[in-house]
Amino acid sequence: MSEMKEALTWRQVLAQQWYLTKFCFKKAPGFMAFHLFESIKLQISIFMEFTWTVNYVLTVAEEGGEFKKILWCMGILMAAIAVSTVTFAIYKHYVLPRGTQVLYRALRMEIYEKTKEIDLSCYDDKDFYETFILATEETDRCIDRYLESVDFLAGRLVGALCSVFYCAYINPVALFVVVVILPLELICVAQENKKRVAARMERVSHEQKREYGNRVFYLSDYAAELRLYPQMKDKCRDDYAETNNRIELVNKKYGKQLFGYGLLHDVLLSRIIKEGAMWTLLLYQMLVLKTLSGAQLITSRSCIWRISSNMEFVIGGYRMAAENSAYIYRIREFLRMESTIVSKESETVPEGSGVLSVEHVDFGYLAGKPVLKDVTFAVKPGQKVALVGYNGSGKTTLVKLLLRLYDPSSGRICYHDKDIRKYQVMAYRRSIGSVFQDFKIYAATLKENVLMDVEDGSREENYLVEKALYDAHFTLDDNRLSYQIETPLTTEFEKDGVNLSGGEAQKVAIARTLYRKQDMIIMDEPSSALDPLAEYRLNQELNEIARDKTVIFISHRLSTVRDADCIYMMEKGRIVETGTHEELLVKNGKYAAMWKIQAGLYADVC
Repeated sequence: MSEMKEALTWRQVLAQQWYLTKFCFKKAPGFMAFHLFESIKLQISIFMEFTWTVNYVLTVAEEGGEFKKILWCMGILMAAIAVSTVTFAIYKHYVLPRGTQVLYRALRMEIYEKTKEIDLSCYDDKDFYETFILATEETDRCIDRYLESVDFLAGRLVGALCSVFYCAYINPVALFVVVVILPLELICVAQENKKRVAARMERVSHEQKREYGNRVFYLSDYAAELRLYPQMKDKCRDDYAETNNRIELVNKKYGKQLFGYGLLHDVLLSRIIKEGAMWTLLLYQMLVLKTLSGAQLITSRSCIWRISSNMEFVIGGYRMAAENSAYIYRIREFLRMESTIVSKESETVPEGSGVLSVEHVDFGYLAGKPVLKDVTFAVKPGQKVALVGYNGSGKTTLVKLLLRLYDPSSGRICYHDKDIRKYQVMAYRRSIGSVFQDFKIYAATLKENVLMDVEDGSREENYLVEKALYDAHFTLDDNRLSYQIETPLTTEFEKDGVNLSGGEAQKVAIARTLYRKQDMIIMDEPSSALDPLAEYRLNQELNEIARDKTVIFISHRLSTVRDADCIYMMEKGRIVETGTHEELLVKNGKYAAMWKIQAGLYADVC
């Protein structure tokens, strides 16, 4: 993931704006045409009302023309303003809200679709995570800034050109002031923009930490513990304050420079030099050279003021576009990411159970820091296999490789006697049921949390969901489940929602796997949130349900795996012992030592 700490060049800015222009006109062509029309129409209306009409009326008055000419002019102007007001009201209150939502949704959907494709390993990369967060946080604001910059760059530029052509017609000499000052303003704005972008990029990592601090204090996940451990609350508060201090230091670092550029541009160039030069020139033409009438002086002043004002907005539009391009660049960088977990040959996964073999597999999340070392074992169809070991032994990492969420650094994993990298990725993953120890319950109905897919609403589907919950020993008779499987889970969005206990949530996660009826099931700590008796019953039930399936258990609790056909004891990323429960006890090795420590906890139920 490349870094982008400085402002983009003007060519890069144009490239990013062209990309977003094509995107917006493709996703909402009617809205973008209306937006462009309103931006240009507004500036033409302003020019006609405050420049052309003023000059016409004053000229008629100075030349002693008929009053009815002024009345006709004002009548036409009022009619045009009325029509313009109606179209603008339609745009502002109807077209704009709908159009922006269409663009918000379209860009966010592209980002969310990309998140389904990218590798899980990306989330281990700090640079990726910062880019991903920036992409998701800035999506809506990117669209807003783009629309505003279109208004500035297109509408204001047309307004400036109207004034330029009219000024060239009545008093071309006055344009000299604009020609001299404008390039200096552009140089000043370009330098100011570089500092703004540099400051924003330097704040990204600190703002990410600040957002984490926000989550700690407002999410219910942390509420109970922060009240039980006030010292941690104090530490989080201090870390939050420190992060804000770092952001403030960045602001101070660039603040003086930005203030200097603002003073140079907004005060010295725009006000003092430009205003002074303009009035000096116009008064000299009128009072000394006698080449300007009163109407021409006022109109020339209006033209120059509107050229300057509009060009300031154009400059501001470019500044906004340049800053926005930095975010668009990061969003596009994210969207261009390619997954490395891809299908080599896209073969279909054979039906039925097959041998799953792990052959001399090495793997590490970071280079030079292996998590798995020369892991080799095989699981036969219908076999019940257990992976056990203490925390950090590599069990969960191995499961992620079996599901092809990662690929081995070396070695290979085969299913049905073929390297799993030859199978179509999603088809292979769907062929294996899995329950992770860090599963999540979503703010959706109980049924949707089991399906994890779009529901068809059929009776058969409802029956299968209820059966999966029953087989997982989830109690639907609970009085809290007022809508049965249609009961919303979590109270985040529904006042009638239900927050499940850890054990209940784990049963829902198990039901997800039971619903799909895959030939192979992988269960990573499937009973970690259950009490010993519930665990024992669940194990018996799982053995019955999965009697014709291949099952891989990963567990700390050895009582869960004692009936397995084969147990692999892992330590520091290696398989150090292999055998049945009885065989490993006879060996009196690491497994036996672990069993003796835990045996007393299960003596009454096993």
